[in-house]
Amino acid sequence: MKETTPEEVLKVMRHDNKKLDEQLDELEALEANLRKASELIAGAVIRYRKEKLKKKSLKAAAEEDDQFAELADYPTRESIRDCYGYDMITEAEMDRLFYLWDLREEQKTKAKNTVYEDEITKMLHQAANAMEEMYRDRKEDLEQVRWEAEQVARNRAAAINESRMGFLNI
Repeated sequence: MKETTPEEVLKVMRHDNKKLDEQLDELEALEANLRKASELIAGAVIRYRKEKLKKKSLKAAAEEDDQFAELADYPTRESIRDCYGYDMITEAEMDRLFYLWDLREEQKTKAKNTVYEDEITKMLHQAANAMEEMYRDRKEDLEQVRWEAEQVARNRAAAINESRMGFLNI
């Protein structure tokens, strides 16, 4: 004979108690809706940031082309050093090119680590927080109902299983 699980007892409790069933359904729907709304807001923030960063990077690339145009002839730092070794450039020119190279690499690193933030992204984050806040009390009330129902279901399942074990020992 298999044991009765708390989930089975809770299912019977939901069937017998329509109010409990409605409250648990409401909690499940509320959690699903909050999760979906949060995902949509997060997606909107990501799309917005991508759009803004793309525009910003295109603008920066145009400016960078001018600023780092001299480096187009040098695919690596070693190629700069080689040109100095063959007396194609002076030591001062090599130092200046290394400085430009390092500056360009630093800008690339900063660009990778940059998270775009402006008033619109702040508004979207505030909307997500406000949405959570708006439903927090109702969600907590329903979570308390679920927790209490699960406790009762565990206790009843344990009592049912214990009484079965006592019946089998007779």
